[in-house]
Amino acid sequence: MKVLWVALGLSLAASVVHARGLEYQPRLDRDKLSQGATVLLDFRTDWCIACARHASIIDTLKEQNPALRAAITYIVVDYDTYGESGMAEKRRVTQNGTLLLLRGSRELGRVEGAVMNDSAIKELLELSLD
Repeated sequence: MKVLWVALGLSLAASVVHARGLEYQPRLDRDKLSQGATVLLDFRTDWCIACARHASIIDTLKEQNPALRAAITYIVVDYDTYGESGMAEKRRVTQNGTLLLLRGSRELGRVEGAVMNDSAIKELLELSLD
């Protein structure tokens, strides 16, 4: 029985990570972009209340429009770990709570900070459908 609970716990943990997106590792964004993907980099932290709200909005929008789920590779970037990295500097990310939409070598759009709202995030994600 204990093995079943451990397996269930691992399964739930894996689904949480999957629901949030891919966890950033160095070069992941470049690898996905070079494969032709449209990438949303979500710079956030676990302690950021606004970031949790943004994630909830993104999840809702993906549920409402499956085309967004199919069109975008979602990558969660821990700002505490990578906020001062060369990757963040190159992408001109200066604050937690930044969403950055990329395709190829182009930035399609971004929204930054705690004042983000549903419509700003929706507009950003819908740029991936063009």
